[in-house]
Amino acid sequence: MSQYRFHLRTGSSGFALAAVLWLLAGLTILAAMISQSNQILAQRQAQLKLRADAEQEFLSSRSEALFWLSSSRATQEGFGWSGQLLKVDGRGYASAGKSTMHLQDVRGLLSLNRPKREMLTRLLVRCGVDESKTGSLLDALEDYAEAGELKRLNGAKSLEYSMAGLPAPRYSPLLAEPELWRVYGWKQIQPTWDERHCSEDVTVFGDSRFNPGTATPGALAAYGLTTEQIALVGNERDAGENVLINLLQNQVQGKGFMGLPEGRFPSRTFRVTHTMPDMPLVFRYELALKTNVEGIPWEISSPRHLPISSVMMPAGRANWPKIDQISETDKNAITQPILPF
Repeated sequence: MSQYRFHLRTGSSGFALAAVLWLLAGLTILAAMISQSNQILAQRQAQLKLRADAEQEFLSSRSEALFWLSSSRATQEGFGWSGQLLKVDGRGYASAGKSTMHLQDVRGLLSLNRPKREMLTRLLVRCGVDESKTGSLLDALEDYAEAGELKRLNGAKSLEYSMAGLPAPRYSPLLAEPELWRVYGWKQIQPTWDERHCSEDVTVFGDSRFNPGTATPGALAAYGLTTEQIALVGNERDAGENVLINLLQNQVQGKGFMGLPEGRFPSRTFRVTHTMPDMPLVFRYELALKTNVEGIPWEISSPRHLPISSVMMPAGRANWPKIDQISETDKNAITQPILPF
Protein backbone atom coordinates (compact mmCIF):
# COMPACT_ATOMS: atom_id res chain seq x y z
CA MET A 1 0.00 0.00 0.00
CA SER A 2 2.79 2.45 0.86
CA GLN A 3 4.50 1.57 -2.42
CA TYR A 4 1.34 2.50 -4.32
CA ARG A 5 1.14 5.85 -2.50
CA PHE A 6 4.75 6.57 -3.43
CA HIS A 7 4.04 6.03 -7.13
CA LEU A 8 0.88 8.12 -6.93
CA ARG A 9 2.75 11.07 -5.42
CA THR A 10 5.48 10.77 -8.05
CA GLY A 11 2.91 10.82 -10.89
CA SER A 12 1.10 13.84 -9.39
CA SER A 13 4.39 15.75 -9.01
CA GLY A 14 5.33 15.03 -12.63
CA PHE A 15 1.96 16.25 -13.87
CA ALA A 16 2.22 19.45 -11.80
CA LEU A 17 5.74 20.12 -13.09
CA ALA A 18 4.61 19.67 -16.68
CA ALA A 19 1.66 22.00 -16.08
CA VAL A 20 3.96 24.65 -14.59
CA LEU A 21 6.33 24.36 -17.56
CA TRP A 22 3.46 24.67 -20.03
CA LEU A 23 2.18 27.70 -18.12
CA LEU A 24 5.60 29.35 -18.15
CA ALA A 25 5.93 28.66 -21.89
CA GLY A 26 2.51 30.17 -22.50
CA LEU A 27 3.35 33.24 -20.44
CA THR A 28 6.64 33.60 -22.33
CA ILE A 29 4.83 33.43 -25.67
CA LEU A 30 2.20 35.89 -24.43
CA ALA A 31 4.89 38.30 -23.21
CA ALA A 32 6.67 38.06 -26.59
CA MET A 33 3.40 38.73 -28.41
CA ILE A 34 2.68 41.75 -26.20
CA SER A 35 6.22 43.04 -26.72
CA GLN A 36 5.93 42.61 -30.49
CA SER A 37 2.53 44.27 -30.47
CA ASN A 38 3.94 47.22 -28.52
CA GLN A 39 6.81 47.53 -30.99
CA ILE A 40 4.40 47.52 -33.93
CA LEU A 41 2.21 50.09 -32.17
CA ALA A 42 5.24 52.30 -31.47
CA GLN A 43 6.33 52.05 -35.13
CA ARG A 44 2.85 52.96 -36.32
CA GLN A 45 2.70 55.91 -33.95
CA ALA A 46 6.10 57.10 -35.21
CA GLN A 47 4.95 56.74 -38.83
CA LEU A 48 1.72 58.57 -38.05
CA LYS A 49 3.64 61.43 -36.43
CA LEU A 50 6.04 61.57 -39.39
CA ARG A 51 3.13 61.76 -41.79
CA ALA A 52 1.31 64.40 -39.73
CA ASP A 53 4.48 66.52 -39.53
CA ALA A 54 5.03 66.07 -43.25
CA GLU A 55 1.47 67.08 -44.12
CA GLN A 56 1.85 70.23 -42.00
CA GLU A 57 5.10 71.14 -43.74
CA PHE A 58 3.59 70.40 -47.16
CA LEU A 59 0.71 72.80 -46.45
CA SER A 60 3.15 75.51 -45.36
CA SER A 61 5.22 74.95 -48.50
CA ARG A 62 2.16 75.19 -50.70
CA SER A 63 1.18 78.50 -49.10
CA GLU A 64 4.65 79.87 -49.79
CA ALA A 65 4.51 78.69 -53.40
CA LEU A 66 1.04 80.16 -53.91
CA PHE A 67 2.21 83.53 -52.64
CA TRP A 68 5.28 83.53 -54.85
CA LEU A 69 3.54 82.32 -58.01
CA SER A 70 0.54 84.62 -57.57
CA SER A 71 2.52 87.76 -56.76
CA SER A 72 5.40 87.47 -59.23
CA ARG A 73 5.66 87.77 -62.98
CA ALA A 74 6.18 84.87 -65.36
CA THR A 75 9.26 84.92 -67.57
CA GLN A 76 10.91 82.37 -69.84
CA GLU A 77 13.29 81.61 -66.97
CA GLY A 78 10.66 81.22 -64.25
CA PHE A 79 8.56 83.27 -61.82
CA GLY A 80 10.11 86.28 -60.08
CA TRP A 81 12.41 89.25 -60.55
CA SER A 82 16.02 90.23 -61.09
CA GLY A 83 17.70 86.88 -60.65
CA GLN A 84 15.38 85.77 -57.83
CA LEU A 85 13.48 83.27 -59.94
CA LEU A 86 11.41 80.27 -58.96
CA LYS A 87 12.03 77.77 -61.76
CA VAL A 88 9.29 75.32 -62.66
CA ASP A 89 11.31 72.62 -64.45
CA GLY A 90 10.81 70.00 -61.73
CA ARG A 91 13.84 70.89 -59.61
CA GLY A 92 13.52 70.61 -55.85
CA TYR A 93 13.30 73.63 -53.53
CA ALA A 94 14.00 73.63 -49.81
CA SER A 95 10.61 74.24 -48.23
CA ALA A 96 9.12 74.32 -44.75
CA GLY A 97 11.07 72.23 -42.26
CA LYS A 98 12.87 69.34 -43.92
CA SER A 99 10.46 69.03 -46.83
CA THR A 100 11.30 69.52 -50.49
CA MET A 101 8.91 70.88 -53.10
CA HIS A 102 9.13 70.21 -56.85
CA LEU A 103 7.16 72.35 -59.30
CA GLN A 104 6.83 71.11 -62.88
CA ASP A 105 5.29 73.28 -65.58
CA VAL A 106 2.71 71.07 -67.34
CA ARG A 107 3.86 72.49 -70.68
CA GLY A 108 7.11 70.65 -70.01
CA LEU A 109 5.17 67.37 -70.12
CA LEU A 110 3.46 65.55 -72.98
CA SER A 111 -0.27 66.17 -73.11
CA LEU A 112 -2.43 63.04 -73.31
CA ASN A 113 -5.57 65.03 -74.05
CA ARG A 114 -4.00 67.12 -76.82
CA PRO A 115 -1.46 64.61 -78.10
CA LYS A 116 1.43 65.53 -80.33
CA ARG A 117 1.61 62.19 -82.11
CA GLU A 118 5.24 62.30 -83.18
CA MET A 119 6.41 63.01 -79.65
CA LEU A 120 4.09 60.45 -78.03
CA THR A 121 5.28 57.86 -80.55
CA ARG A 122 8.86 58.37 -79.37
CA LEU A 123 7.73 58.11 -75.76
CA LEU A 124 5.85 54.87 -76.39
CA VAL A 125 8.88 53.32 -78.07
CA ARG A 126 11.02 54.32 -75.07
CA CYS A 127 8.38 52.75 -72.84
CA GLY A 128 8.79 49.37 -74.53
CA VAL A 129 6.10 49.51 -77.24
CA ASP A 130 6.87 48.12 -80.67
CA GLU A 131 6.82 51.04 -83.12
CA SER A 132 4.35 49.19 -85.36
CA LYS A 133 1.77 49.27 -82.54
CA THR A 134 2.09 52.93 -81.58
CA GLY A 135 -0.34 54.13 -84.26
CA SER A 136 -3.23 51.99 -82.99
CA LEU A 137 -2.61 53.08 -79.39
CA LEU A 138 -2.66 56.76 -80.35
CA ASP A 139 -5.76 56.29 -82.53
CA ALA A 140 -7.53 54.63 -79.60
CA LEU A 141 -6.43 57.42 -77.25
CA GLU A 142 -7.89 60.12 -79.52
CA ASP A 143 -11.06 58.10 -80.20
CA TYR A 144 -11.61 57.71 -76.43
CA ALA A 145 -11.96 61.47 -75.98
CA GLU A 146 -14.12 62.20 -79.03
CA ALA A 147 -17.89 61.77 -79.06
CA GLY A 148 -19.58 59.71 -81.76
CA GLU A 149 -18.96 56.31 -83.28
CA LEU A 150 -16.74 57.36 -86.20
CA LYS A 151 -13.32 55.95 -85.43
CA ARG A 152 -9.84 56.35 -86.79
CA LEU A 153 -8.29 53.68 -88.99
CA ASN A 154 -6.80 51.71 -86.08
CA GLY A 155 -8.90 53.25 -83.32
CA ALA A 156 -11.64 51.89 -81.10
CA LYS A 157 -15.19 52.86 -80.23
CA SER A 158 -17.94 51.21 -78.18
CA LEU A 159 -18.08 48.05 -80.35
CA GLU A 160 -14.39 47.28 -79.82
CA TYR A 161 -14.69 47.96 -76.09
CA SER A 162 -17.74 45.70 -75.81
CA MET A 163 -16.03 42.85 -77.69
CA ALA A 164 -12.99 43.18 -75.40
CA GLY A 165 -15.17 43.14 -72.27
CA LEU A 166 -14.15 46.69 -71.34
CA PRO A 167 -16.28 49.58 -70.02
CA ALA A 168 -17.45 51.88 -72.80
CA PRO A 169 -15.28 54.98 -73.38
CA ARG A 170 -16.44 58.20 -71.72
CA TYR A 171 -15.99 60.19 -74.96
CA SER A 172 -14.40 62.96 -72.95
CA PRO A 173 -10.81 64.02 -72.16
CA LEU A 174 -9.00 62.01 -69.49
CA LEU A 175 -9.58 63.26 -65.97
CA ALA A 176 -6.37 61.82 -64.49
CA GLU A 177 -3.40 59.76 -65.68
CA PRO A 178 -4.72 56.41 -64.29
CA GLU A 179 -7.72 56.68 -66.62
CA LEU A 180 -5.25 55.95 -69.42
CA TRP A 181 -5.54 52.25 -68.55
CA ARG A 182 -9.22 52.28 -69.52
CA VAL A 183 -8.30 53.20 -73.09
CA TYR A 184 -8.48 50.30 -75.54
CA GLY A 185 -5.15 48.50 -75.85
CA TRP A 186 -3.24 50.59 -73.29
CA LYS A 187 -3.60 48.22 -70.33
CA GLN A 188 -1.26 45.74 -72.03
CA ILE A 189 1.66 48.18 -71.93
CA GLN A 190 1.22 49.21 -68.27
CA PRO A 191 3.94 46.90 -66.84
CA THR A 192 6.77 48.33 -68.96
CA TRP A 193 5.24 51.82 -68.75
CA ASP A 194 5.39 51.70 -64.95
CA GLU A 195 8.80 50.03 -64.91
CA ARG A 196 10.27 52.88 -66.97
CA HIS A 197 8.45 55.63 -65.01
CA CYS A 198 6.75 56.95 -68.15
CA SER A 199 3.97 58.65 -66.17
CA GLU A 200 6.58 61.20 -65.07
CA ASP A 201 6.60 62.65 -68.59
CA VAL A 202 2.86 62.95 -69.34
CA THR A 203 -0.09 64.97 -68.09
CA VAL A 204 -3.82 65.33 -68.65
CA PHE A 205 -3.73 68.98 -67.56
CA GLY A 206 -1.56 70.44 -70.33
CA ASP A 207 -2.64 72.55 -73.28
CA SER A 208 -1.53 72.25 -76.90
CA ARG A 209 1.80 73.98 -76.27
CA PHE A 210 5.10 72.33 -75.37
CA ASN A 211 7.82 74.17 -73.47
CA PRO A 212 11.26 72.56 -73.94
CA GLY A 213 12.68 75.06 -71.46
CA THR A 214 10.88 73.31 -68.58
CA ALA A 215 10.58 69.80 -70.04
CA THR A 216 11.53 66.65 -68.16
CA PRO A 217 14.40 64.55 -69.55
CA GLY A 218 11.89 61.99 -70.85
CA ALA A 219 9.85 64.69 -72.57
CA LEU A 220 13.02 66.14 -74.12
CA ALA A 221 13.84 62.69 -75.49
CA ALA A 222 10.36 62.55 -77.01
CA TYR A 223 11.02 66.04 -78.42
CA GLY A 224 13.90 64.50 -80.35
CA LEU A 225 16.98 65.25 -78.22
CA THR A 226 19.78 62.76 -77.76
CA THR A 227 21.06 61.64 -74.37
CA GLU A 228 24.09 63.93 -74.75
CA GLN A 229 21.92 66.91 -75.68
CA ILE A 230 19.62 66.31 -72.71
CA ALA A 231 22.63 66.32 -70.39
CA LEU A 232 23.87 69.59 -71.92
CA VAL A 233 20.44 71.19 -71.53
CA GLY A 234 20.45 70.18 -67.85
CA ASN A 235 23.88 71.75 -67.34
CA GLU A 236 22.74 74.97 -69.02
CA ARG A 237 19.66 75.17 -66.82
CA ASP A 238 21.80 74.85 -63.72
CA ALA A 239 24.03 77.65 -65.03
CA GLY A 240 21.07 79.88 -65.95
CA GLU A 241 21.79 79.58 -69.68
CA ASN A 242 19.64 78.46 -72.61
CA VAL A 243 21.89 78.61 -75.69
CA LEU A 244 21.46 74.99 -76.76
CA ILE A 245 17.73 74.79 -76.13
CA ASN A 246 17.21 78.00 -78.15
CA LEU A 247 19.10 76.51 -81.08
CA LEU A 248 17.31 73.17 -80.88
CA GLN A 249 13.89 74.78 -80.51
CA ASN A 250 14.45 76.84 -83.65
CA GLN A 251 15.38 73.66 -85.52
CA VAL A 252 12.47 71.56 -84.23
CA GLN A 253 9.68 74.15 -84.11
CA GLY A 254 10.90 76.58 -86.76
CA LYS A 255 8.04 75.68 -89.09
CA GLY A 256 5.38 77.10 -86.80
CA PHE A 257 3.41 80.33 -87.18
CA MET A 258 5.40 82.80 -89.32
CA GLY A 259 8.31 80.37 -89.16
CA LEU A 260 8.82 81.00 -85.45
CA PRO A 261 8.93 78.41 -82.65
CA GLU A 262 6.40 78.37 -79.84
CA GLY A 263 7.12 80.67 -76.91
CA ARG A 264 8.65 79.36 -73.73
CA PHE A 265 6.55 81.05 -71.10
CA PRO A 266 5.37 78.50 -68.54
CA SER A 267 1.78 77.58 -68.03
CA ARG A 268 -0.16 78.64 -64.95
CA THR A 269 -0.72 74.98 -64.09
CA PHE A 270 1.94 72.93 -62.32
CA ARG A 271 2.45 69.38 -61.17
CA VAL A 272 3.54 69.74 -57.55
CA THR A 273 5.41 66.99 -55.69
CA HIS A 274 6.27 67.15 -51.97
CA THR A 275 8.88 64.87 -50.40
CA MET A 276 10.13 64.39 -46.87
CA PRO A 277 13.21 62.52 -45.55
CA ASP A 278 12.45 58.98 -44.31
CA MET A 279 8.92 59.15 -45.70
CA PRO A 280 8.24 56.31 -48.19
CA LEU A 281 5.48 58.27 -49.95
CA VAL A 282 5.36 61.52 -51.91
CA PHE A 283 2.36 63.84 -52.05
CA ARG A 284 1.48 65.03 -55.55
CA TYR A 285 -1.27 67.17 -57.11
CA GLU A 286 -1.89 69.63 -59.93
CA LEU A 287 -2.04 73.31 -58.96
CA ALA A 288 -3.74 75.74 -61.35
CA LEU A 289 -3.59 79.50 -60.77
CA LYS A 290 -6.89 81.10 -61.67
CA THR A 291 -7.95 84.62 -62.63
CA ASN A 292 -10.35 87.01 -60.92
CA VAL A 293 -12.83 86.33 -63.71
CA GLU A 294 -12.98 82.65 -62.69
CA GLY A 295 -13.85 83.65 -59.13
CA ILE A 296 -11.26 81.49 -57.33
CA PRO A 297 -7.54 82.19 -56.77
CA TRP A 298 -6.37 78.65 -57.47
CA GLU A 299 -7.54 75.09 -57.93
CA ILE A 300 -6.01 71.80 -56.77
CA SER A 301 -6.75 68.66 -58.79
CA SER A 302 -5.99 64.95 -58.53
CA PRO A 303 -4.25 64.81 -55.12
CA ARG A 304 -2.56 61.45 -54.54
CA HIS A 305 0.08 59.71 -52.43
CA LEU A 306 2.60 57.70 -54.45
CA PRO A 307 5.43 55.35 -53.45
CA ILE A 308 8.68 57.26 -53.66
CA SER A 309 10.12 54.44 -55.78
CA SER A 310 7.54 55.14 -58.50
CA VAL A 311 8.58 58.75 -59.17
CA MET A 312 11.68 60.30 -60.70
CA MET A 313 12.75 63.81 -59.76
CA PRO A 314 15.94 65.83 -60.25
CA ALA A 315 18.47 65.45 -57.47
CA GLY A 316 19.42 68.42 -55.33
CA ARG A 317 17.56 70.98 -53.27
CA ALA A 318 17.82 74.64 -54.26
CA ASN A 319 17.13 77.50 -51.87
CA TRP A 320 13.74 79.18 -52.18
CA PRO A 321 13.97 82.72 -53.62
CA LYS A 322 13.88 85.36 -50.87
CA ILE A 323 11.50 88.29 -51.10
CA ASP A 324 13.91 90.49 -49.11
CA GLN A 325 16.54 90.09 -51.86
CA ILE A 326 14.38 91.71 -54.52
CA SER A 327 15.15 95.27 -55.61
CA GLU A 328 13.02 98.14 -54.30
CA THR A 329 11.65 98.72 -57.81
CA ASP A 330 10.43 95.16 -58.05
CA LYS A 331 9.05 95.25 -54.50
CA ASN A 332 6.93 98.22 -55.54
CA ALA A 333 5.70 96.22 -58.51
CA ILE A 334 4.43 93.59 -56.07
CA THR A 335 2.74 95.97 -53.63
CA GLN A 336 1.26 98.49 -56.08
CA PRO A 337 -2.29 97.72 -57.25
CA ILE A 338 -2.77 96.76 -60.91
CA LEU A 339 -4.79 99.52 -62.54
CA PRO A 340 -7.45 98.67 -65.15
CA PHE A 341 -5.88 101.01 -67.76
